[in-house]
Amino acid sequence: MSRLRARLVSGWVYVVVVLGCLAGGCGAEDEIPGGSAPAVFTEGVDQVMVGVENFITSRGIRRARLDADTAFTFEQDGRLDLRIVTMTFFGETGDTLGVLKGQSAEYQLNSGDVTVRGDVEVNLSTGERFEAPVIEYLSAANEIRADSGYVYFLPDGTVDRGEYVVYDLTTEEKQYGPGRTTTPEVSVPQ
Repeated sequence: MSRLRARLVSGWVYVVVVLGCLAGGCGAEDEIPGGSAPAVFTEGVDQVMVGVENFITSRGIRRARLDADTAFTFEQDGRLDLRIVTMTFFGETGDTLGVLKGQSAEYQLNSGDVTVRGDVEVNLSTGERFEAPVIEYLSAANEIRADSGYVYFLPDGTVDRGEYVVYDLTTEEKQYGPGRTTTPEVSVPQ
């Protein structure tokens, strides 16, 4: 009986010591985690979604697929704020016209317009490539627009620079603003 009593007493001592340590650690005010919520949460985010895929259509035709790593919904404003964005553009027959990539975007739910920011790059199926700090996709017109400066690379090596360009994804026509410069391909003899 004495062995059993010794085990019970030592077991209770162990439990009391553990509980005392836990209670002492929980009450320490200086160890409470601190910090502030990211700005997006203080702006009134309604939902946070991870791994988002959305199709943008016009008259029943799929125009683009919008993929994002993360989406923050703002229902009152009718918009999504997206992070790590990829947009794939499609033609009338479903063929891929190009792929746009950027760091963040704002997607307007009512219009289907998307403004992409942060190292934006558009690779077109024609071999052409656009780079700009900001590119807008205008859903109703099915066009992309860069109005904060752009660099446009053609397959033949020509580089086009300017402040403003609109590229119609349906007709492949381009409209340029003032200040456009073109550097033709240069062959350097060996």
